[in-house]
Parts: sequence; structure tokens; C-alpha cells
Amino acid sequence: MYDRDRRDKGYGGERRGGYREDRKVSEIKEVIQKINSLQSLNQLDVKEIAKEGGYAEQVAKSLKDLKTTQLRKLFGEIKENERKLNEKDWKDIEADFYMIRPNLAYAKARRLVPDDFFKLMSVCMSKVDSGSDEQKKENYRRFVQFLEAIVAYHKYHGGD
Repeated sequence: MYDRDRRDKGYGGERRGGYREDRKVSEIKEVIQKINSLQSLNQLDVKEIAKEGGYAEQVAKSLKDLKTTQLRKLFGEIKENERKLNEKDWKDIEADFYMIRPNLAYAKARRLVPDDFFKLMSVCMSKVDSGSDEQKKENYRRFVQFLEAIVAYHKYHGGD
């Protein structure tokens, strides 16, 4: 009788789910801490971003509740800036770059993007904005590569 009552009330099952969620949250926080420890985003190794189980895949797995529409919207904005950056100087896209964060904040306030994703993008953007204009261009390119890998792994892991 006691065991059946426990099962009916769902005891035990909730614990495992919570543990997995905690683990996902800690994985993305580890990535945020790693990026935060860098002087610039260009120091983030592409191999560490792209490899199986790397930073991008850890982030993508952790953000299954992130809607593909929101991720693609941000990615489109960032790719458009990259295209402009290939033809122009950093100063020409600087205003567009700085507007990404308020747009993300708005999406976060509307609960369209998770808090951890907002934090990750904020940390990445702070690491883009360091050094000379030429260094900022290189940092921005690494930012694009990182987000590109996140988009790919998000799709791979069943992001809607």
C-alpha cells in the first residue's frame, strides 16, 4: 500500500528531472565562466566550440526550450552585421552591434529567450567589445562562429 501511494503521488520521479535540469544549467554556467575568464572572444578556440561535446553543443543541449525562431532571428541579425563588416570597418557596424543586447533584453522580458541564453550572449558581447577595431572585428567573427555552431547543434538536438 505504501509503495503504491508513493508512486501515485509521483515521489522519486521529480527528483531525477530536477537533477538533469540542474546539470544543464551548470553546463551553460561553466561555458559562461570560461568565456568570462577570457580577455577577448577570439581567444575561444574554434575546436572547443565546434567539437562534439564542446561549448556550442553544451549550450544547445541546455537550451532546448529556446525557440528556433528567436535563435534564427538573432543569428540573422548577427550574420547581416558580419556581411557589413566584410565590406566596412568596425565603426560602421558598431551601433548595430550595441543594439543586439537591448533586443535580447526585450525578448528575455517577453520570455522568448531563457535567462541563461541572455547571460551567455551578454558575456560574449562584452568579450567582442575589447581591443582595437581590428581586434573587435576578429572577436566578432568568433562570436558569429560560436552562434553558428549553437544554431547547428540546437537543430541537431531537436530544437523546434
